[in-house]
Amino acid sequence: MSETRTYNSRLRQEQTEATRERIVAAMADILAEDGRIEAATNRAVAQRAGVTEVTVYRHFPSRELLLRGLWEHLNKRNGANIGMPESEAEILEKVGPLFATFDAAPAHITAAITTEHGREMRGSLDELRRAAFLDALAEATDGLSPGDKAKAAGVIQLLYSAYAWLSLREQWNVRGQDAADAAGWAIETLLADLRARGSAPIKPGAAGARTQEDPRS
Repeated sequence: MSETRTYNSRLRQEQTEATRERIVAAMADILAEDGRIEAATNRAVAQRAGVTEVTVYRHFPSRELLLRGLWEHLNKRNGANIGMPESEAEILEKVGPLFATFDAAPAHITAAITTEHGREMRGSLDELRRAAFLDALAEATDGLSPGDKAKAAGVIQLLYSAYAWLSLREQWNVRGQDAADAAGWAIETLLADLRARGSAPIKPGAAGARTQEDPRS
């Protein structure tokens, strides 16, 4: 009985995952054909996937969750699926592999940050992205105000992102491992500064002024 239940549970899970994949794949197909995110309505997605609209809502209760599912599907399909870092060490460890996945699918990554539907898909992960970087940098930013924590996390996340990759690629012709090295160096420098600055605000000259006032800080 236990083995039967386990088998049935695994089968239901596989069926659920397969249906979810059909839904986001259908949305990706509509987007590829039409070019407009507005064309991928829940009704159109349901018809293309061969499911009911109720099924789409059951798997993706909101438009934001559906866009997030599409973004994850496209990233996985194009090999750009490193995931969010969970610590300072992971930020540094993952920036190289992350930039390598960008290099492997440059058209997809460029579209994701330069087109309206790409930004909408990417934006569906903004809340998770902010939370992940604030958590990963919690120790390094412990003495900072909430506003300065957001500044620090935001700048480091920017360096870790496709925006930094694209700027280095298109404006400076810095590509491949060189781009990853540049981003990693900048992140490493900022992390060292955060560990040394204590509660000094995130603005030019603040850390130096604090050190002059109190060499122990």
